[in-house]
Amino acid sequence: MGRYDDIINMEHPSSERHPRMSALDRAAQFSAFAALTGYEDIISESGRRTEERPEVDEEQLGRLNEAMGRIEKELASRPAVKGLRFLPDSRKSGGRMTAFEGRVRNIDISTSALVLADGTSIPLQDILELEVL
Repeated sequence: MGRYDDIINMEHPSSERHPRMSALDRAAQFSAFAALTGYEDIISESGRRTEERPEVDEEQLGRLNEAMGRIEKELASRPAVKGLRFLPDSRKSGGRMTAFEGRVRNIDISTSALVLADGTSIPLQDILELEVL
């Protein structure tokens, strides 16, 4: 006689108070557990590259001042501009270069920013190239 011969053919016990768990719920008990929540995000963030803010030389500064003067003169007609700006990264040092284009709504003196018609506010110190179209 074997060790479990007396119970091998018995019906599986069931409870009226506790219904059987579905196969999906049983599988969820054994799914992978992430003990270090957020660790993958931290690793991917540290691997993300940023660029250093480029320095503006005297020649570039002269062209920027010239373009800003022209924008001030033509501000009533909302001149179209395009350019290149440095967008600082909110999470780490550095940032990235991005192009922008639009019509100028205003030059905000209080925040030293160029405000485009779509509401985008670009700090003047972040503008690297500017062309009035």
